[in-house]
Amino acid sequence: MKLPTFLYPKFTCELIRLGKKNDGGYSIPKKSLEDSEAIIGFGLGDDWSFEEHFKKISGAQVICFDQSVNLRFWFIRFCKDVIDLFLLKKKTFDDFKRFFTYFKYKFFFNNRNVVHEKKNIAPINQTIYGLNKSQIIDLNKILNDKKNFNFFLKIDIEENEYRILSQIIKHQKHFTGLVIEFHECDLHFDKIKRFIDEFELQLVHIHVNNFGSITNLGNPTVLELTFSPKKYNSIRAENCKFPIDELDQPNNKMEKDVPIIFE
Repeated sequence: MKLPTFLYPKFTCELIRLGKKNDGGYSIPKKSLEDSEAIIGFGLGDDWSFEEHFKKISGAQVICFDQSVNLRFWFIRFCKDVIDLFLLKKKTFDDFKRFFTYFKYKFFFNNRNVVHEKKNIAPINQTIYGLNKSQIIDLNKILNDKKNFNFFLKIDIEENEYRILSQIIKHQKHFTGLVIEFHECDLHFDKIKRFIDEFELQLVHIHVNNFGSITNLGNPTVLELTFSPKKYNSIRAENCKFPIDELDQPNNKMEKDVPIIFE
């Protein structure tokens, strides 16, 4: 796979992988765990293993934002699982464990200092069909009355990440680290480059999400980028290979991760 050279992580720090195996796990600065009052997650779905692992090690508060994860979400998911069971698509123990995910969700988000806000992440002056203004929130609103609040931010919001990049830059002093998924990134390399150039935290890791497609030019369309505060980092050797075996795992476990060529 091929990517522009500006996406090569020029800096390095001690990284640790959090979350479940394959899809849902991310590599982040280990020191972020020591310095974070909270882990804020934009995008939840049916996997909060990263946030749960972060809290277990650091004791940080967990605040997740995802308007789509509601009773309708869980009902549709349950119906699909039942249909898959009758069609004999569920064959492994992990498949059957999916039936209990809702109860695991209720158990985790009933913990002290663990919050799921059913709100959509977007600029609050944006109009979104089917949502009222009270169901939309952004970083400006979240940090409106917080002056000394240090947190790690995880973003996986299916292309809406581009709409809040300027807010991330604005509030970067609060961040102990950032992991962000960029979608359809081959169409937005200019925006990603501008963000990297303006962001004070430094790019320390890159991983291709192999659930995304590959263009005819060999460009992956979904990337996971990890950023770390400068005080954690040092210069990386130029010949480092990605993916890194001891850290990275393919999101789609049925396919192997492919080496990245930066050019």
